[in-house]
Amino acid sequence: MTVKLVDLARESVRILKGLYPEGIKSDELAERLNVPKRRVYDIVAVLKGLNMITTQRKYDGTTITWIDPSEKYVLRIEYEDLREQLNAMRESRNQLYDQVAELKEQLRIARSKIHYSEQAIESTEKTEFRTRQLTIRPMSSRGFKRVKNGSVEVVIETHDPGIIVDPTEKESDEQQVLLKTLQKI
Repeated sequence: MTVKLVDLARESVRILKGLYPEGIKSDELAERLNVPKRRVYDIVAVLKGLNMITTQRKYDGTTITWIDPSEKYVLRIEYEDLREQLNAMRESRNQLYDQVAELKEQLRIARSKIHYSEQAIESTEKTEFRTRQLTIRPMSSRGFKRVKNGSVEVVIETHDPGIIVDPTEKESDEQQVLLKTLQKI
């Protein structure tokens, strides 16, 4: 009675899966299949070509080992958990984007209020401040035209008339640093 190669291959796969991860010697597989060893080599060639098995030659014979394709995949429940985590992170990121947009709008509104609420006080006199820090803002939304830094003085020029000089020293505010970082995003 002749057994078809396809039937031998199916039975070989069943045997190899059952012996995973230890594997089986080729002559032992031939015995279990009750076929000559050359038929086992035909099956091994096909299964190895499909990356379904590995073979390892040793002095006592060739060991055939099943390659478990499920090792390359994530379990469905783990996949779903990861997918939920990803969706939660995306939602969190979108909320942060919304907060950044709100903060930018609040900043824009605050800047426009500063521009309109402060009355210009003109003075041609030089004023001396007993501080180590000056904050300088243009009253115009067009910003600064030019800032020239010399070794002794700084010259600041705006597009439109009006400069606000604030001599109060400001300590580093963590919220301001965070706000500036968010503005860069």
